[in-house]
Amino acid sequence: MPSDREGALAVRPARRARRLMTEANSHTRVTLCLDIRRRIDHGPYAGYHEVGAIKHRIDLCDVIQIESSPRMVVECEHPDVPVDSTNLCWKAAEILKDRFEISDNACIFIDKRIPVRGGLAGGSANAATTLSLLNRMWDVGLDAPSLCEIGRQVGMDVPHYFVAPTCLDTETGAIEPIATDIELNLVLLVPPFGVSTAEAYRLIDYAAVGRNAGKTRAMAEALVSRDTEMVARFMHNDFEEFVFSGYGELARMKQELVDAGCLNAVLSGSGSTLVGLAGSRVDAERICSELPYSCLPARSMLSSVE
Repeated sequence: MPSDREGALAVRPARRARRLMTEANSHTRVTLCLDIRRRIDHGPYAGYHEVGAIKHRIDLCDVIQIESSPRMVVECEHPDVPVDSTNLCWKAAEILKDRFEISDNACIFIDKRIPVRGGLAGGSANAATTLSLLNRMWDVGLDAPSLCEIGRQVGMDVPHYFVAPTCLDTETGAIEPIATDIELNLVLLVPPFGVSTAEAYRLIDYAAVGRNAGKTRAMAEALVSRDTEMVARFMHNDFEEFVFSGYGELARMKQELVDAGCLNAVLSGSGSTLVGLAGSRVDAERICSELPYSCLPARSMLSSVE
């Protein structure tokens, strides 16, 4: 059925046979720790929040396929993914077109496998992959820092995909790569409900934040030293104190991950997905099979954006 948001261009047809021009996996990330530092009241980032978030890329991915098209089109069979100009892939393509005065258009097909509205930033991952693919397909020739700068115009969670598989992101422009090749075995528990990012930020008590930057630094050191036990120790998310007050089920689910054998568990981003750290792939798969929730095993993904 056509969407009523963008007229006939916003379509959600069944996938059809066509000559593919370019294709890549679009890997998402989890947040291993997040400390909220302050709300920014002045300057170019006024209204945003400075955080310290360590983001770690995993093997869970969507697939992005792009071909030349007479019009800009986004296609996805998942009913909760927008297929109009609000889609971040569409926005990324339009920004690239406008910046370099490109006359071509693209048909972007999203094979959605990353859970939607769960705090896993699948839309941002898709936008980063779209920029990378169109950069090659349209022969723009941008390097990673330039793609990072354009990604920031698309969304604050896009740039780090061009920096490193693991990085410390303040979400206000500063992104620091973390040099680690640690391989983590994870359990993603996806609740049957989402948490609005805007609501999560409204719940923040600013008198209670700004105290956990040391834990974030310790997490970075644990990742560099490839110390899984220390990674488990320093997993934390300041949002939990506020989000769990309104979503008690999440606190219970987090405890169930630990009770089932995870070394620790943490809310990813502002939720609602919970990330459990398992001791091995076998443990991760066992925990997924035992818990009465939608759970996915996942591993570290050490390569850069395709």
